[in-house]
Amino acid sequence: AVVSTQSTGFKEGDESKDGEVETKQEPHKPVEEPQKKETEDESASKTGYYPGAGLWSGLASLSNTGTQYLNAGLDKLEEVSNKAYEALNDQAGAEEKPKAKPRARDSSKGPSLMNVLQEAKLKYEQQEKISSETKLTMSYLFDEKQGLSQLEALEMLSKECVLKMKNNPSDGNTLFLYIETSLELKSGDSEIIIEHLGAAVTDCLKTLKIDLPISKINQCRYEIAQQLSEMDMTALDETAKPSETKKTVILSNSLNSIAGFTARSVELFKKIAELSLLKSTLEVDMKTQADTIKFLNEVLCCEIDNIREQFEQKTESKEDVDRLYLETSNAISYLQETLYFFVPILKWIVVKTSKS
Repeated sequence: AVVSTQSTGFKEGDESKDGEVETKQEPHKPVEEPQKKETEDESASKTGYYPGAGLWSGLASLSNTGTQYLNAGLDKLEEVSNKAYEALNDQAGAEEKPKAKPRARDSSKGPSLMNVLQEAKLKYEQQEKISSETKLTMSYLFDEKQGLSQLEALEMLSKECVLKMKNNPSDGNTLFLYIETSLELKSGDSEIIIEHLGAAVTDCLKTLKIDLPISKINQCRYEIAQQLSEMDMTALDETAKPSETKKTVILSNSLNSIAGFTARSVELFKKIAELSLLKSTLEVDMKTQADTIKFLNEVLCCEIDNIREQFEQKTESKEDVDRLYLETSNAISYLQETLYFFVPILKWIVVKTSKS
């Protein structure tokens, strides 16, 4: 209820009948709080009302606004795309219309984007061409099979031995000449016929008194035998692959197999050199060591040539036969180079053991 008061007629400072001073009161404004509460109560009684409904309605309004802006942006993008499409069509149809002369670009600002893209494309095409030509070469495959890194490691050991011999000069030793003669490559070397590769390699390591597993060489030789067997099965099925594809597969398998076996053989010689340099005494006569290392090298070289002959029987292309022979000769050259690096190593072993 709204309460209204009336002035009593007394001025401020006058005393009432009871002796108290009564101040002049202004008329009160209507109180709206009960009315607001009543409005909320009435809203609460409405169906679908819950606390915070005003907040959710505000968020919905904001979402609607964002959607409108997004739709407007998409419409504008579509309009620009349509205009660009129409412009391209007009330009394509106006072949007879004179074209404006393009403005020359300032060369001081560097190459244009078109030139950069053309150079990148040309460089990529050249790389693709080079990779396709060199992918089936012994130098590329030998490096890919980690053979080159093993050969370089053996070369580093050889150079270290040369440096040590310079720092520790010794009188002329008769064994030096024998080492050089034994490990020298000779064009008239006779072929070695072996029945079992693993047994021959193991016997050489026993002679050198070096405990070294040859599992990698055996595994490599086993994989080559598996490839040859699979190629025999494929040859029976004439509809399996086109003849040109078969020709490429045979050449690829043969070169990869020879490169892998050569890399494992070089790794074997590198490990023999490392273990030999670790010995403080000469456990095996140096002449025997030199002869055994030369014999082991010849055994592995003959096995590489044997692998070539096995793959050569699978191809009918004279061009591939000649290519296979050439690449096999390169592989044998990599393996024979290990003998050249072994000469300083064996010489340093002689000097080192003679002082101990």
